[in-house]
Amino acid sequence: MTKYVLFDLDGTLNDPYEGITSCIKYALASVGLEENDPAKLRSYIGPPLRNTFALYGFDAEKCEELVKKYREKFLVTGIHQNITYEGTIEMLKTLHEHGCKISLASCKPEKACRIILEEKNMMEYFDEVCGATEDKTLDTKPAIIGVALKRLGVKADELEHVYMVGDRDMDMIGAHENNVAAVGALYGYGGREELLESGADYLIEKPFDLVDIVLGKD
Repeated sequence: MTKYVLFDLDGTLNDPYEGITSCIKYALASVGLEENDPAKLRSYIGPPLRNTFALYGFDAEKCEELVKKYREKFLVTGIHQNITYEGTIEMLKTLHEHGCKISLASCKPEKACRIILEEKNMMEYFDEVCGATEDKTLDTKPAIIGVALKRLGVKADELEHVYMVGDRDMDMIGAHENNVAAVGALYGYGGREELLESGADYLIEKPFDLVDIVLGKD
């Protein structure tokens, strides 16, 4: 029996606070806005950038310009400013060694996802990497999870053996929209209340806790 595990990236496998927030501040500064509220900045880690910039009242066209401005800095510095959570590599290695099929399912552009996984020595544990497309044809978490499931070749009668791991409400919602179990990462950016209210089936306090959930269930 094959187990399948899908992972969000930011706030689940690594802590991207410095890289993401510095790039958001850079983009906003380009239109004369200064944002230094830590609570707001933390809440922006996870959701699509277009949604974040829309919170400031910008129309769709301006949001696209800000996304481009964000990526201007992110692809140079921000992409390298993240810290792998303790126990993440060991967790991935253990799941891989036990025959689990593993995929990323992130709203970050797929090219950036691959660069980060390679840089952090995680790529060898992934069977698939599914991220957003820059042209917006694939940029919502439910759709990205759906594509990841297809790439892994998951069949309808195997969905009960699939786990989606993430730290925000959209990860939990996206999991259930695809009829798979939702695992909430408490060490990330969503928090217990957000994860439970959005339907988390399991909660983990540290990355390696996932091993017992996935491998401990027959």
